[in-house]
Amino acid sequence: MNLDYRALADHWMRRIDEVGLLAAVDEIAAPSLVLESGMGARDVEAMRARFAEMAIAIPDATVTLEDVLVDGPKLCLILDWQGTHTGPLRGFAPSGRPVHFAVLIVLQMDGFLVERVRFFTEPLTGPVQMGIIPAFDDPPREGPY
Repeated sequence: MNLDYRALADHWMRRIDEVGLLAAVDEIAAPSLVLESGMGARDVEAMRARFAEMAIAIPDATVTLEDVLVDGPKLCLILDWQGTHTGPLRGFAPSGRPVHFAVLIVLQMDGFLVERVRFFTEPLTGPVQMGIIPAFDDPPREGPY
């Protein structure tokens, strides 16, 4: 099957704007989808739970598709993700601070459906921007963090 995966990625971003992220996931995820995010392989339900958690923590989040790299049925989506931390996240109270970082998503496709997805972000960017941990250019504190 010879698909235009760049056009498909653009279509997904429009669908996310139209129906929301969770509904769009249902349209593009293969039933056997495997999610890898650095915390072990997961399934589509784990991905839905993570997206729902982020929607509560950062309800004004916007995601912009910056670029799409295609190698046969493999895609790399480069996203610009930003919003304001106004809801709880992983036990941390809302900080009211803006967050802004890049997200790379590597997809293995089976036709129109995603069968494997891997998420990559800078793991400390969000926590630093939310004030959960100090920025690396802040003066060191006394004692353990």
